[in-house]
Amino acid sequence: MDKKFFQLTFYNILANLTVPLTGLADTAILGQLETHTFLAGVALSNVLFDYLFWGFSFLRMSTTGLTAQAEGNRNITESFQILIRSLVLASFVGFLLLFLKYFIGEIGFSFLQGEEEVKASGYDYFHSRIWSAPGTLCNFVLMGWFLGRSKSGIVLAATILANVSNFLLNIWFVLYLNWNAAGAGYATTISQYLMLLFFLIPLAKERIRFREVYDKIRIFSLSGFQSLLSLNSDILVRTLLLITTFSLFRNYSSGLGSPVLAANAILHQLILVGAFWIDGAAVATETIAGTLKGNRDFEGLKRILKLGIISGFAISLIFCFLFLGFSERMFAVFSKSKQVAVLAQEYGYWIIPVLLLGSTAFIFDGFFLGMSEGKTLRNCMIVSSIVFFLPIAYWGKLEASNHILWLSLATYMFGRTLTLGVIAYKKFFLRKMFN
Repeated sequence: MDKKFFQLTFYNILANLTVPLTGLADTAILGQLETHTFLAGVALSNVLFDYLFWGFSFLRMSTTGLTAQAEGNRNITESFQILIRSLVLASFVGFLLLFLKYFIGEIGFSFLQGEEEVKASGYDYFHSRIWSAPGTLCNFVLMGWFLGRSKSGIVLAATILANVSNFLLNIWFVLYLNWNAAGAGYATTISQYLMLLFFLIPLAKERIRFREVYDKIRIFSLSGFQSLLSLNSDILVRTLLLITTFSLFRNYSSGLGSPVLAANAILHQLILVGAFWIDGAAVATETIAGTLKGNRDFEGLKRILKLGIISGFAISLIFCFLFLGFSERMFAVFSKSKQVAVLAQEYGYWIIPVLLLGSTAFIFDGFFLGMSEGKTLRNCMIVSSIVFFLPIAYWGKLEASNHILWLSLATYMFGRTLTLGVIAYKKFFLRKMFN
């Protein structure tokens, strides 16, 4: 188990690392332009994409856990049914988003705060990136299915392809063709469809397994879709609350001026780098926990949770030490604006408590996702968002204090760790794991 855990963690970290690094590269590229308006506009537009795309990241999360449990039971039929049903759902939602794109853009930007030039840049980015919707959501499903089958190497290769192509296209579109914020959106769209095409290669190799169970597959089973939607609805609520927390943080930041918004956007990207490092261990925990649940291995579940928590905290410590050593040089690279770089340096130390407190929460998330405990994740997120985040964030807005806004993120991470930890303690020590 230990060997499998560290192997999966290694591949997952490599795969995850390219995602925020590309986001940082995009931030650095937009930061090279003469004005920070485009960088701030993309940050504002990403509030909408957090809801539209990451709001449906349950397609990845639920697929991983359910697939791992099916593989643990050696139920090939169920594994393919999960894949096909999830792809049907992802395609439907993706094309629905395209159909409603103008309505979503108009309504969404009417709620977002920002200077007119910033909102105009964000609008350009939105309309160029929204075309990636079907590809992005189907990629979530395929990532989840391959991760649930412990095929992290495939996900690593696909992610590297998508993010390297995104980075290169960003340089071309933004710096050479001067498409600015719209160019960044088109780069992301093209890279997502390249990723989808890549996934079709290993998927084609699964045709022999698929033929073995073809006659048993019931794609449009009402009970099957109800089970999938029930789990997904709980994870959706949990994810929407997570996104709302960070969206409120960014929206309150915009009220402090575009330089603060741009600085917080840089810091947010750095937090994503650290979070994606830790998420390597979280996804490994998720995959193995799902398999162990399929085998009904209670002691194995206890061991993998402890291993995940220790590994996640160790990874967060390593990242924080690296951040302390290189932060000043990084901020100078990410923005030509001295004002933005100085603000990022001033508020940057909040990254440390946010990640250290959040590392255990990320592992708990992975563990309960692998167990398909959607209601646990939903309920704990409700408490963390409403009790631990919102009052302090609103206080920061009233006081116009960015330090208080960052404090709200730190307490939010503490709340997630506390609430999920209490549930895990009760399940283990009261022996209710399989009830």
